[in-house]
Amino acid sequence: MRAVPAKPPARPDGTGSADPAAGDAPATGVTGADIEELARRLLDPVSRLIRADLRRGRERAGRLYDRGR
Repeated sequence: MRAVPAKPPARPDGTGSADPAAGDAPATGVTGADIEELARRLLDPVSRLIRADLRRGRERAGRLYDRGR
């Protein structure tokens, strides 16, 4: 028996699939460039938070320096 991929549901207005990755523009008006810009803007603050959390974990464990690097 072969598996058949499910067909994506049609939109209520009948214009095609509801999947924004299928080539249609998303209903929210957010473009790929907007998402890329947001990701770039979030990268520094999130990486800073992750580094601080790792540093606190090393302090709690009694190892102030990451010797693996």
